[in-house]
Amino acid sequence: MHIVKKRRRSLEKAPENKKMKEENGADSDGIDRISNLPNEILCHILSLMPVKYAVGTSILSTKWKNLFPLIPNLRLRLDDSLLLHPETPPIVYLVSFIKFVDRLLNITLLDAPSLQFLCLLCQKFNDGRVIGRWISSALRLKIRRMDIRIRRLRFPKFIFDSLYGCNITSLNILFDFADNALVCRFNLPNLHMLSVQCMKFVHLNILVASCPVLEYLVLNSCICQPGRVLRISVPSLKALKVISAVHAFQSEFEIDAPNLEYINYEGFLVKSYKVTRMRSLRIARFELDETFVQYPFDAGEKAFELARSFAGAEKYWMSKQFITLLQNCPQPLPIFTKMIYVSIKCMDFNGWGLLARLLGCAPLLEKLLFRSGFDLESYENFKASLQEPVSFHMSREGVSFVVLQIERNVEGN
Repeated sequence: MHIVKKRRRSLEKAPENKKMKEENGADSDGIDRISNLPNEILCHILSLMPVKYAVGTSILSTKWKNLFPLIPNLRLRLDDSLLLHPETPPIVYLVSFIKFVDRLLNITLLDAPSLQFLCLLCQKFNDGRVIGRWISSALRLKIRRMDIRIRRLRFPKFIFDSLYGCNITSLNILFDFADNALVCRFNLPNLHMLSVQCMKFVHLNILVASCPVLEYLVLNSCICQPGRVLRISVPSLKALKVISAVHAFQSEFEIDAPNLEYINYEGFLVKSYKVTRMRSLRIARFELDETFVQYPFDAGEKAFELARSFAGAEKYWMSKQFITLLQNCPQPLPIFTKMIYVSIKCMDFNGWGLLARLLGCAPLLEKLLFRSGFDLESYENFKASLQEPVSFHMSREGVSFVVLQIERNVEGN
């Protein structure tokens, strides 16, 4: 009887031991099958893990020790709020973070074949002197793309100096600093894509002018001091997106980009626009802020200037606010010589009056897309009010999109 009980206890413990071995990467026969996988597969597994844990695998065995630097097209995401334990005292936390990144970039990755992408997110750590050192270390690893976002940045000059003359092709930066007298110098000869957040116009102009082959530019929540001008003069630029410039109604925009194909303008209107050489423009998207009634000037006039500045595009996306402003502007609409397509985000009563005027100013217009707000009764009244012979073919795309195909020079509607 005693032997039977002993054997039963042994059998009951077997599944637990097997589970423990499987959790440690070993099968029931004691073989570590994960570590025996080819290095290519192990590197792929590591590439899917957070940096903190991927680097930590080096202590598992000699097999894992040097795998992390071998990951092809290595992408690093370093977040000072997530990388280390949140309960660590602030001073100890920041010192540990500095030591970790220093060792990672200068020792662990010293012999790495390449570093494809570095994302550095700093909510607590903001010393530009140390961050500039990290950027220099990443550049020695032949990095091509960077995403650097730092709140309340101190000593930004060291970061600017570390980027000067580098060969990166893509840069996303958020530099939240308050030094108005700062002298910036930039030189980014190979940069093709630039995204900037929270930078003052005075610094932004210097940065954009230092990118001779720039093709894609995104400006998000950039800050304008009274009287400042945002100047974008880049012959190679193909796409421009401007989002919610802070205090933009006090500023001016000057754009000289003969090869620009796409413009996305969101947020606030400005005092004046000076746009030249838009010979390649294909798509213009206007998403104005709903608080346009607070502007200290005639917002309708400024919306008209914006429309006239980019009147050479083929396809347009218009928000309800932009349509309302244009409809309330007493001036005749500009001539849209190439317009063939208009997408309306949300249609309301004011929009039908603008469409009637638009048909006379866009001789090539052939398609209207209503994303929401299409009303059949308003549509019938709109057709009855037209003076020229125009025919519409109505259809639907998806659940809520309504499409009107336009045919001109026909008798009746």
